Amino acid sequence: MWRDQMACFGQHYRVIAMDALGHGRSDAPATGYGREDRVDDVIDVLDELRIEKVHLVGLSMGGSTGIGLALRYEERLQTLTLASTGAAGYSVGKKIGLIDKIAKEQGLEPARERWMRNSLVYYKNSAPELGRLMETMMREHSGAIWLDKKRGKYPRLDDLSKIGHLSLPVHIVVGEKDQVFVKLANIIHEKLPDAHFTEFEGAGHMVNMEAPDRFNQEVLAFLADHTP
Repeated sequence: MWRDQMACFGQHYRVIAMDALGHGRSDAPATGYGREDRVDDVIDVLDELRIEKVHLVGLSMGGSTGIGLALRYEERLQTLTLASTGAAGYSVGKKIGLIDKIAKEQGLEPARERWMRNSLVYYKNSAPELGRLMETMMREHSGAIWLDKKRGKYPRLDDLSKIGHLSLPVHIVVGEKDQVFVKLANIIHEKLPDAHFTEFEGAGHMVNMEAPDRFNQEVLAFLADHTP
């Protein structure tokens, strides 16, 4: 999902793209999918690579991970870019819970099919090539997170009550058609009024994939402004 950023950003920075647990080529254990687990995983990778400080760019779940990392380890971040971000404690509606329910009652494949139907209809006519890539990514997703017995039982966090205390440079990016996350992006911007805010006209949730050239240009300009 970051292929259009890897080559571009790699001309200016060392770029590391992580597969979260249960995604891509990372392991898919039975549990360990809480937000704070994801934060620990990022820190472990940085420590293993002996990297003290990074510009972190995260989309959706990755944005939520970035917020959690900033709240616990702000000193490890040069900047934080939140694209179509989620946030702990913020409800994105009942569709995700429905996928969990189907996975537990009917199995992974029925849950995957419902997830794909819900997500890919947006791309079917407007961006069919992107839709095919998204379908591949979704079919390769392990689905293990849906069957995690601790799902829904991890410590409840409330990012929005704490995010206003961050002092590092933050860039908020959202697509205007991303109905679920536009509201959250604006709430975060209200709490971080000094953050750089970019809304992409005509784009939905996968803003880095839907508008890669503009995304790259906007993020690189932001990073350049905050790179020693």
